[in-house]
Amino acid sequence: MRGFRANYDEFQTRNTEVIEISCDQVAVQKAWAESLGEYKGECGVPFPIASDFWPHGEVSKAYDVFNESRGISKRSVFIVDGEGMIRWSNVYTDSIPAAIELLHEIDRL
Repeated sequence: MRGFRANYDEFQTRNTEVIEISCDQVAVQKAWAESLGEYKGECGVPFPIASDFWPHGEVSKAYDVFNESRGISKRSVFIVDGEGMIRWSNVYTDSIPAAIELLHEIDRL
């Protein structure tokens, strides 16, 4: 997520919003964001962070990326257009891609 934070202006110039969603509780997400340190004089991240904690995994299940056995969502990225249509998506086994890779995918659309 540090890469998304560092390249947030690039996403914005492409009329793109980054939203981080996890199945963690809000307090856990807040602590995570604060652990990243300052960004342009502000603590945390410049983009929205959403909790899919309760009902647990509801959003992740809707996008078919909820891991029932572990109770967490799979690491995944979706590019959704202004009409709400998924234009590109990928599920990752280790970590999410570098921000520059997603900017490239956005430019290809």
